[in-house]
Amino acid sequence: MKTLNIFTIILLIAFTNAIEKILFSDIVTSLVELSDDKENALSNVNTIAENFQNSNSLLTNLKTRITENCSILNENGTEKKNKLQAKIESYKSTIDKLTLENQEIATTIVSDESSVKSEVEKIKLAKAEIESVEKEVLNTEKSIIESINVLKRLRNLAIDELQGAIQKSTEMNQFNVTITTAPSFIQFSEFHGELKSFLSKADLVNRGLISTLILLTQNAGKLTYSNPKTVSKIISMIDKIIENFYNKVKVNQKLEQEKIKSYSDIVENSRTLIARLKDEIQRKISVKISNENEVAFYNNDIIFLQRAYSRREKRNDFNSNLCKEQSQLVDKHFHIYIDTINQVNELKSSLSIQ
Repeated sequence: MKTLNIFTIILLIAFTNAIEKILFSDIVTSLVELSDDKENALSNVNTIAENFQNSNSLLTNLKTRITENCSILNENGTEKKNKLQAKIESYKSTIDKLTLENQEIATTIVSDESSVKSEVEKIKLAKAEIESVEKEVLNTEKSIIESINVLKRLRNLAIDELQGAIQKSTEMNQFNVTITTAPSFIQFSEFHGELKSFLSKADLVNRGLISTLILLTQNAGKLTYSNPKTVSKIISMIDKIIENFYNKVKVNQKLEQEKIKSYSDIVENSRTLIARLKDEIQRKISVKISNENEVAFYNNDIIFLQRAYSRREKRNDFNSNLCKEQSQLVDKHFHIYIDTINQVNELKSSLSIQ
């Protein structure tokens, strides 16, 4: 409809231009007729002036119509241009946000991957610690068991001696014969060196017991340890030391379990964290790819909108130039009208004076 209105304006102006030429010819013809009949000539001049006024009204209406239509065209064109520009800026802003988000995502992905590597190292260290603890406890238990075995052999030696002493005592009671007891095997035992070795490595709990045991088993004089009471004390002391060693094994095993559980918890927590981080990394990668696709779509849309914006600018320029030309044409006809009507008025004045 707006395009049709523009063509309508052009036709109206062309029609007005044609009327102006006809009226000007009438003026010339009337001027020729003045010499024959002045009154009739004046009447013709008045008619021409009235026709010019009617033409001027038509021209005024045409100018108003041109102004209104051009104003509407300008407003609509500017509005569409601004909407296109606003949409382009909106898309660019969205692209900037998505690009910034992807940069932040890329940074967090690098951080998460670094955390995964860190947790993997934690797992390796924890497993190494577990192996170290197991090895340490195994070596400690091995040493303790070896010590227990030595003490058991010493205990067995004492038991054998005690049983031999009792047997001899019984035999002596049966025959009512006093026999000098044989020397103690313990006092000549090679275990003294091992007991002293235990003493150098013993903890506070066993140190006193082992020291006492050494005193009881050392060679303080011949036939000293044939006394069953003394041998029984040695056996009792050995039993206490062996019991303490077994308790130490239990304590070591408990500490081992606690340490292994602690390191196992580290391994389990790290595995859980790694799984969560990997899931998070995959999610972030998916978001990043989605954002990149959106950016590509928006860039394509911006290209399309920029082309539409360029076409709108050209259309607005065309409409603006057309309106300008039509306004200039109407103004030109107004000047022609003013010049012509002045001439008509001068002619009317000249006829009136005559």
